[in-house]
Amino acid sequence: VMEVQRQYTASAYTIDFKEHRVLLVHNAKLNKWLQPGGHILDNELEVPSDAAIRETKEETGIDIKIIGPKLGDEVQPVALRHYVNQVGDMIDIQYVAEPLNTELSSPDAIWQDIFLIDVNPCIDDKLKEDVKSLYRQYTK
Repeated sequence: VMEVQRQYTASAYTIDFKEHRVLLVHNAKLNKWLQPGGHILDNELEVPSDAAIRETKEETGIDIKIIGPKLGDEVQPVALRHYVNQVGDMIDIQYVAEPLNTELSSPDAIWQDIFLIDVNPCIDDKLKEDVKSLYRQYTK
């Protein structure tokens, strides 16, 4: 049995509330649409929220602002998820964010209409539920 190195990642559910849509990127290894995210830079002792912001920008061209939940003045992760799949053993620190721009820079990124999310078969059911729940929770 090969020992798998656990990896720490950060991601953001970026919701455009005006247009009722969520930012997704295509993960080629899993062949699924997921929220943008990636590895936290250990060597630079990167803060997880900064990693989510950086990865979203790198993968989609979208600048984001993390919006909640808050504990005092600090913005907290919305979830902590543990995944074991063909990509590896990962702990993903997840945030909820709003876009600061909407122009996509990657052909692997899309704005998915939240009201039509259920008809996209390449989106995981759990992700669909999470997105709809966050949309309802954070709709102003």
